[in-house]
Amino acid sequence: MDIYDAEGVDAAFWFSFAGFALPRRRGDPRLDIDMASYGAVAVSDPAGGASGRLWEPKEVFHAIAANFDRRRTT
Repeated sequence: MDIYDAEGVDAAFWFSFAGFALPRRRGDPRLDIDMASYGAVAVSDPAGGASGRLWEPKEVFHAIAANFDRRRTT
């Protein structure tokens, strides 16, 4: 994002919040298809048969949030 600033880009957008069809499956990297997702959060199947899906922020989520927070406070 700093490169975009240096080049005068006015806006950039992350195009995928979550890859709902590509769930994170911890424990076996061969089954963790979230690694193929561009989502800013990882989606996993709920534990214990609960309804809905759970999501967890990825590193990129925190990087985007920190960048926006830095811009808001400067």
